[in-house]
Parts: sequence; structure tokens; C-alpha cells
Amino acid sequence: MRLVVAALGTGLFVAACSGGDADGSDSATSTLDQVTIETTTSTTEPPLTGEPLIVAEQGVSSFPDPFDLTTTLGGYGVILQNPNPEVMATGVRIVTRILDPAGTELLVDSSLLNAVMPGQRMAIGRTLIEPIDEPTQLVVTVEVAAWLKPASTEGALTVDNVVTEPEENGGAVTRFTVRSTWLVPEEGVDVTAIYRAADGRILSAESTTLGSVPVRGEVPGQIRLLSPIPDLATTEVFVGRGIGAQTSG
Repeated sequence: MRLVVAALGTGLFVAACSGGDADGSDSATSTLDQVTIETTTSTTEPPLTGEPLIVAEQGVSSFPDPFDLTTTLGGYGVILQNPNPEVMATGVRIVTRILDPAGTELLVDSSLLNAVMPGQRMAIGRTLIEPIDEPTQLVVTVEVAAWLKPASTEGALTVDNVVTEPEENGGAVTRFTVRSTWLVPEEGVDVTAIYRAADGRILSAESTTLGSVPVRGEVPGQIRLLSPIPDLATTEVFVGRGIGAQTSG
């Protein structure tokens, strides 16, 4: 938009002592100055918003330490679901409080996910080496830093070949393969394994980060556990987005 302001200069009249026009007077003069002011207009789009993430499933357990029967180990797992069909949650911070039957707080844990894609699920959790007796319930708080539209919805990260087995040193390991159909590489990818009992209960979880998943390629991964999880029947592995999702979508 161009705004033109016209300013009328002040005329200066001088009475001559000699000379001048035929009528004996000088002409009054005036100057017209034009000032051009450049203005710009801009519109700021409001930030995207979404419905809060849903805690779809959760579980917690404890069991004797196989190397020291006087202490306990355990774990917890939480599965989140994004109910929004078009926007993804980025910079997701989850605070989990583990309580005993009386509601006393036993432990507070926090996790951070790069993103949860529209309509999809992602998980957090870990095995616990802190002594916790009789954990019975979880209180989960979820905060989303920003809602963004994914840069593309034509690609995906998927997981298969999931196997959890004991190791010779007394621990356990979960092995899996992550495959990508994205047209760009994903760096710093979130991966979480959820460990379930035969009846489907969540016993524990553990997470890792994959350094890079190539374009339309695959990469093996593994998650190590300090101890086998008693009553473990099935392992479900969730794969999220890379660190770039928090800024570029």
C-alpha cells in the first residue's frame, strides 16, 4: 500500500527596497513537497491445534530381582493415540507417576517423543531398577509442544521380525527391523517395545533411538534388558518419527 502525503510549503514574502516587478512587488512563491511512505500489510496464521492425545493403554508390574531376591524390579508402559486425522503432535512430553494401592507416589518418570502421527499410536515406558513395592496404578500427564501438519503422508515407518529372547549374561534382548517408505531419511527415530503377559496386560516397556533410517530402506535395531521379564508372552514394537518432525513436520 502506498500512502502519499502532500505538504504545502510556507511562502516567504520579501518587500524589495528597489527593483522588482512592474507593479513594484515580488511574487509570493510556494513549494509543494511530496513524501512517499511505504507500508506493508501481513497476516499471521493462528497456530494449529488438535484434540489432546489419548492414553489408550497403560500397565505396571513388579517382580523379584533374579540376582537379588531381597529386592524388586519392575516396569511400566503407556500407549498414546493421536485422535486427530490431519495434525500430528510434536515435542510430546509425558510425565508418569507410579502409585501404590494407597495412592502414595513411588516414582515419577518423564519421557519425550519427537512426534505422534495423525491417527496413529506411539508408546513410552521403561524397565525399573528402582525398588518399588506393590505398584498398582499410573497417573499420566501429556503435554504437546506444537501441532503440525506432516510434510508428507505418503510414507511410513513399520516394524517386523520382532523377537525377544534371553542372553547368556542373564539379561534379555529385543531385536527387530524398521522399514521406511519415506522419500527422505529419518534421523533420531523413536522406538519403544511394549512387553505383555499372556492375557494382554502391559508388564513393562523399554525404548531406544535409531540413528538413521534410510530412504525407502531398512535398518536392524535392538533393545537390551537388564533382566528377563517374568510372564512375558508377547512383544509389540512401536516406531515413531525422527527429530526433524519437530520442526519441519
